[in-house]
Amino acid sequence: MKNYLFPYRFKVLSGWVFYLALIIGFYLWTTDGFDEALVVSVPDLFGTSSWFDGSNGWMKNSILDELFTVLIIISGIVHSFSREKIEDELISKIRLDSLIWSLYVNYTVVILATLLIYDIVYFNVLIFNLFTIILFFNLKLRFSLRKHYKS
Repeated sequence: MKNYLFPYRFKVLSGWVFYLALIIGFYLWTTDGFDEALVVSVPDLFGTSSWFDGSNGWMKNSILDELFTVLIIISGIVHSFSREKIEDELISKIRLDSLIWSLYVNYTVVILATLLIYDIVYFNVLIFNLFTIILFFNLKLRFSLRKHYKS
């Protein structure tokens, strides 16, 4: 069977990057710290400007939030799917069970948010949900592995 896991050597570094970027990104998001840092011209493909108003399809935007989003997602995936020191069938089963559990929990949160939260707050919940599936998976996997290694 083909194994699509990253090498073990990526686990520690990607874990540090994931959790630090998650904390810093959450702080910047709650304090509106993304608004004025790294402002550059970016293509305005689906925005408000048109090709005929003189902006030539470009706009000024802070790309810090996009960089943090990509950093959190990539480091979270690498951390989630890096091998353990000893990768056997039981670890694979724990990994699969944790992934299924995180999917159930994540989409339960999405359904509850859809039914109970409205307007811009709902949009913020959906943005937060970009990262919760990786976060839930990592937390459940670490908890299950810790329990396994203690026994």
